[in-house]
Amino acid sequence: MRIDPDLNVNAGQPADPPAKISNANNSQAARPLRLTSQNSADQANLSSDAQQLSNLSTALANVPAVRQERVAPLTQAVQSGTYSVSNQQIAQSLVRDFRSTNSAAQL
Repeated sequence: MRIDPDLNVNAGQPADPPAKISNANNSQAARPLRLTSQNSADQANLSSDAQQLSNLSTALANVPAVRQERVAPLTQAVQSGTYSVSNQQIAQSLVRDFRSTNSAAQL
């Protein structure tokens, strides 16, 4: 679908009359407003990128927020006291996090 910014939609046509405001005591006042399209052939075509993004969003919605198959063994190791991390792993993680924080701050 392409929108032409130079297109004057109301050229040569009178403006639509304003909608009537119904009385608040009228039983039909709570009824929703229905809009009808004069051209029932309106359609929208999504680009392949938009379709791929929609498919990825759907797939991501189906992925669990917590991967229990990875969390359960770690939880058990921590609870049993057998979980250990080397000093080198801790240092590497600290440096990696420090670098990513500083590079994000410079942007």
